[in-house]
Amino acid sequence: MHNIEYYDDSWDSSCFFVCIDKYYIFAADRKSKSPKWEFIDPRGIRWDAVHQRIYRNGRADKVSKEDLPANFPPPPDSIPPEAINLPPLPKEAPLLAETYPAVTKYLGTFQNHSVEIYVVLFEDLYESELGDGKFHYPDCIFLDEATAEAYCNKSKTENDAYHLRKCRIKVHGLAILCELSLQSFDHVTDRQVLKLLTEKLSQLST
Repeated sequence: MHNIEYYDDSWDSSCFFVCIDKYYIFAADRKSKSPKWEFIDPRGIRWDAVHQRIYRNGRADKVSKEDLPANFPPPPDSIPPEAINLPPLPKEAPLLAETYPAVTKYLGTFQNHSVEIYVVLFEDLYESELGDGKFHYPDCIFLDEATAEAYCNKSKTENDAYHLRKCRIKVHGLAILCELSLQSFDHVTDRQVLKLLTEKLSQLST
């Protein structure tokens, strides 16, 4: 027996949600000419945002099944196989060293072409408590931990928080690998890390 809940997200979107066991989420758009229930992949950022709006920040209004628009198809009442056996995520293209010449040159100054850097993530505390949810987004990068920690402590305010994450980058064949120690609510990609590092190295060279 599954726990099925229904939510009206009119505060933030034009969608209604069906949540099964507080994990499997389906969305249908009231503005669509032909609305249909769409399964939200739990591995994606949209699922994180919707799940937080419903269960963490309480921004969606809980409704009954009878409150769903009359033109909607019947809501899901079971977990479809494709939601249990998720297809593999698309493979991202490798981060080629030739695409990041400044980073590759920097790595060449270290033994094994490998070094640890420090990624600072930003959090809007108002959004975390009263808005859409808790999200940590990339802010900047430092090459040494002490300077990164000092920046986080100096920059924090009543509304802004900063979180430090270690990341080891290294050349592996023709590619650059980023081994980033992500935690809950972190939203940062390897490409963003290399872009920020490229900007940091450019600043240091001028």
